[in-house]
Amino acid sequence: MARRVLRAAFGLALVLSLALLGACGGGTNPGASGGTAGGASGGGAGGSEAKPFAGQTLVVTSYSGSWEDFMKNTIIPPFEEETGATVQLAVGLTSEWMAKLRAAGKDNPPYDVVIGNETYISGTRADGFFTNLPLDKVPNLEKVAPQLRNKDDNGVLGLLNPLGIVYRTDLVNDPPTSWKDLWKPAYKGQICLYSAKNSAMPMVVMNTARVFAGDPKDIDTAFEKLKELKPFKMADFTGDIQQLLTLGECSVAVLDSPTWAQMYKKGVKVAYVVPSDGLFTFEQDMNVTSGSKVKDLAFAFINYMLSTPVQTKWAENFYATPANVDVPITGELATLIPVTKDNLDQIHWWDWNWVNSGAKQTIIDRWNKEIAGQ
Repeated sequence: MARRVLRAAFGLALVLSLALLGACGGGTNPGASGGTAGGASGGGAGGSEAKPFAGQTLVVTSYSGSWEDFMKNTIIPPFEEETGATVQLAVGLTSEWMAKLRAAGKDNPPYDVVIGNETYISGTRADGFFTNLPLDKVPNLEKVAPQLRNKDDNGVLGLLNPLGIVYRTDLVNDPPTSWKDLWKPAYKGQICLYSAKNSAMPMVVMNTARVFAGDPKDIDTAFEKLKELKPFKMADFTGDIQQLLTLGECSVAVLDSPTWAQMYKKGVKVAYVVPSDGLFTFEQDMNVTSGSKVKDLAFAFINYMLSTPVQTKWAENFYATPANVDVPITGELATLIPVTKDNLDQIHWWDWNWVNSGAKQTIIDRWNKEIAGQ
């Protein structure tokens, strides 16, 4: 990981710090404590004190739909205005990005910043495709909850979508309080889970093993218990589960809290449960590729994404759990974001190295054969 800061670029650090403060509309300065230095990673011709990254282009991964719209309309414009850089979004899914990253090789990455799910990113990280985030260039790392900082700051879990139990309040008389409650006879045939096409399914299996066997890797126990849970509906994507719940085709489901909050705001009669036996999460892991030719710009973008004002925007608009512990979660927002810095310890984390060493494919194969009957 390159940590050098050229002397000629050092004087621009304070400038970017002040610039990004304006970009975020006040509050925590995303470029404080050293900020970033314009042009130090190459490709930065045309930079100036006012716009230190003028002439540089940053490629950032993005999901489609509302995420892409929010990035384009709310997150990116202030960053471009204050830095002079151009941000291009590579729209798709994390599994696709990792495949393209590997195909291109470490020295010629198609992306500078990768934001995606850890289940796919972890294996690529282990193979050296991402660089550590230097604290002097990403000072907002100090505002991130300790549980969400990767080892050696090789990436950071910048936003969370915690997965808990969601149920229809008008259809369920005896609300669940734990994962084990899903096995109540009253819920038979009323449950919806993710299918093998979704990265949440292996987590559901590991969580079942954790709850019933005390070991997330005891997938034999997990599959025996999941067979007892049948019949249940399966859906490929979060939007599909959302629709099934809205239509009343299932009354209890595993679902992430931001999706639940959006449903609740629209008037759907749903409640979110943080299970007494813990929960797990979708995470948006933010990384800089080791072969990026604009690393300083990439570091500046990660720092911006972790700033208090920008993290607040994500919380207020997407109801995502922010990594930045300074983000105020009060009033209605405290109801809509049930997992915050105060209860992050309830999240269980997986051994992704084990998962990606072959366990994930074993789980998928067994699910398709023993659960889906394919």
